[in-house]
Amino acid sequence: MTQDKIGVQPIDKTGLNTRFMNAGELEAVVALARLAKPRVVIEFGVNEGRTAKAILQNVDGIERYVGIDVPHGYVTDKKVQRREVPAQPAHFALDDPRFRLLVARHGSHDLAAQDLPKCDFAFIDGDHGEAGVVNDTALAVSLVRPGGIIAWHDYHHLGSVDVKDVLEEYYDAGRPISHVEGTWLAFMRV
Repeated sequence: MTQDKIGVQPIDKTGLNTRFMNAGELEAVVALARLAKPRVVIEFGVNEGRTAKAILQNVDGIERYVGIDVPHGYVTDKKVQRREVPAQPAHFALDDPRFRLLVARHGSHDLAAQDLPKCDFAFIDGDHGEAGVVNDTALAVSLVRPGGIIAWHDYHHLGSVDVKDVLEEYYDAGRPISHVEGTWLAFMRV
């Protein structure tokens, strides 16, 4: 996997918590979104809506943002994620009229490409089990327009999730996936 540095600038994080991301990662996600110049964004695993709110506040030109999550009580494949299922999905972003929340019983596993809009930037931070990463990646690949970007969170070697293993298989198969140096982020330009 190649290592890339991206231009990270300060962003407005007013009132947003820092749970689930390491220092500088939210800024890096926003920088990746800016590179895509998105009109439409899809986020797999929107959780409380912190990333959605940050992208909506700090990336110009967004007309529509779709956040996907599961209902409270959902049991994740990976034990480490079981305490991360939000009680109020996307509550940080619900006040933005460009934002739309999709809550499905099994999250993105219940959705097909025709259920979602074509987009320019997809952020995958939902189900980190192998089946979830494969499913979300397949959906994103079918939805992101040429020139757009797919980004993944939790690309690390801790062994508690399957993101790194799945992405390294894709990289070995020829997909141009890069790791953002110093983060748990990876991305691919479509």
